[in-house]
Amino acid sequence: LARADLPDTYLFQQASQSADNLDESDLAQWDVDPPYHTPRPLDTPAEARWTENLVQVIHGRQFRMEKE
Repeated sequence: LARADLPDTYLFQQASQSADNLDESDLAQWDVDPPYHTPRPLDTPAEARWTENLVQVIHGRQFRMEKE
């Protein structure tokens, strides 16, 4: 994360500004180290979009938490 540019997307901005902007109730599972106990994702465009959205939200959340 430190080497990559931060996303400039709506989801990242919302997550980085406030915990109240998005439902982050299920994100705590990603705070621990892998392996993550989730079903194998489907190889579909919708799943790829969902994964990208998740990455943006997690990065925004982490950015916000580091500022606090």
